[in-house]
Amino acid sequence: MFRLLRRLLLALLVISVFAAVIYSILLNDRMRRQQIFDTRMTLAVATAVQAALFEATRTAEADLPQYRLVQLGVNQPLAEIAARYNTTVEVLRIANGLKDDVEAGNGETIVVPEGVQALDPPRRFRPYIAIPGDTLNGLAARFNVPPDLIQLDNPLLAARGVQPGDIVFIAELF
Repeated sequence: MFRLLRRLLLALLVISVFAAVIYSILLNDRMRRQQIFDTRMTLAVATAVQAALFEATRTAEADLPQYRLVQLGVNQPLAEIAARYNTTVEVLRIANGLKDDVEAGNGETIVVPEGVQALDPPRRFRPYIAIPGDTLNGLAARFNVPPDLIQLDNPLLAARGVQPGDIVFIAELF
């Protein structure tokens, strides 16, 4: 009898330990799933907030002229791009250093000064990707460009400041 009782207690102990291990695994799994859910929700909310801020900023900056990088299609007429972005073919040629006989694209990416009818002074643009610590005045000094010209060519950045990853249009005067 004593032996049977001992075996029952041992079996009960093994079952208890097994149950505790299973419970611990299930609890850890639940906590891990909760962390994944919390992370995904945080990312979703952060993305929604960033999108809302971007739209609000874009709306506030809508009246400012914008310079864009546009990839031309093969044989896409410059006149089509000029009309779409309210500029002229001559401005596109000057801004990108294109020859006078160039009438269409060949798949390259060009700078499009949207809403600009004349470049005074005439200048070509070189896109630059901003890094932490960049400012328009600092870039003007580094690339030997007048500060007022770099601000004129980057009106959105002049209004809000340069952030890492921004495309800054650097003028190359003729």
